[in-house]
Amino acid sequence: MAEKEKLSKEEKDAQNAVIKEIMAEFGLEGVTKKRLVRFIGDKENWDRRMIGYRLKRAQIRETYEALHH
Repeated sequence: MAEKEKLSKEEKDAQNAVIKEIMAEFGLEGVTKKRLVRFIGDKENWDRRMIGYRLKRAQIRETYEALHH
């Protein structure tokens, strides 16, 4: 299993700032959504455009599943 890299305090603060901005932009609240944004950010190398795209797709899927179950 791959070990996670330890981030410096500055890197963690930068990631948290990006997460807060994205959550405010999309009107998201809660720890689960924050975890989702962090997961997408890690996968997309913190590219804001791709995080926004993936987050929109995740929201569309969540809405679709809620309507059809």
